[in-house]
Amino acid sequence: MLYLGLAALAVIIWATCIERYWFAIKRSELKVLPTGSPDLVVLHISDIHMAPWQRYKQRWIRKLNTKVNPDLVINTGDNLGHARGINPVLEALNPLTGIPGVFVNGSNDLYAPAKRNPFQYLLRPSERHREEDANLRLDTDLLNAGFSSIGWKDLNNTAQSLSVKGVKLNFFGTDDPHELRDDATQAQSALAKLNAADLLIGITHAPYLRILEDLSAADVVFAGHTHGGQVCWPFIGRALVTNCDLPTKYARGLNQVPLKDKKLWLNVSAGLGHSIYAPVRFACRPEVRVVTLKAKD
Repeated sequence: MLYLGLAALAVIIWATCIERYWFAIKRSELKVLPTGSPDLVVLHISDIHMAPWQRYKQRWIRKLNTKVNPDLVINTGDNLGHARGINPVLEALNPLTGIPGVFVNGSNDLYAPAKRNPFQYLLRPSERHREEDANLRLDTDLLNAGFSSIGWKDLNNTAQSLSVKGVKLNFFGTDDPHELRDDATQAQSALAKLNAADLLIGITHAPYLRILEDLSAADVVFAGHTHGGQVCWPFIGRALVTNCDLPTKYARGLNQVPLKDKKLWLNVSAGLGHSIYAPVRFACRPEVRVVTLKAKD
């Protein structure tokens, strides 16, 4: 029993005091661009869950521009972890100003976190907010205006075009599906008004299977929300949960997810943060994802 207790204590110390600060840059490649296209380095940021006292995280994010040298930034939401997190997260992301980018919101960009039993995360998807949670509403407009000032395009239930290194990119995205704010029909209507592009990218926060079907016209979809499981099986790295109906084997990284009519490339970032009421990471390092889009053979 003594050894079991010591092992449990070691796991708790590791998960709460070490691994949740062990930020990683995870890299992958995807050959989807037209033949002869230059490589496009995509920095995928998600689930920062920023609180004002998280100075180490802020400093780490500020170095991403020099470490990654991205051509494009994709932010898939849940940037905030506290009502006073807006200025800290915008200041941390400020070195990325001028780099083409797009963003959508997650539920934690809309509502401040509320006290919850952290073990419920392992039992069922988190609950949606209700009318009585209006006192938790955040200044989402201020956050989004900050992203726009950086130079990023808002993709909440709409579509936009960008030209990056001479490659024409079309994007369409949804507002947060977890809060049922998504309107894929509106996004698809906006997409239909754009000229044809070399690549179509879908953006959403929570990768529910119904949303992936809605975005299945895309060549690749970027999402967050799952935290990679946040707590995974040791050594195996398999997530216990995804906080939605996405199978756990797709909880993080670049994978092909089988849908009704195709296998869709999906890149899920395990994110950089966690709820302030569930400060733990185990066998699931906080991360940003870097996907290098390359020309087809």
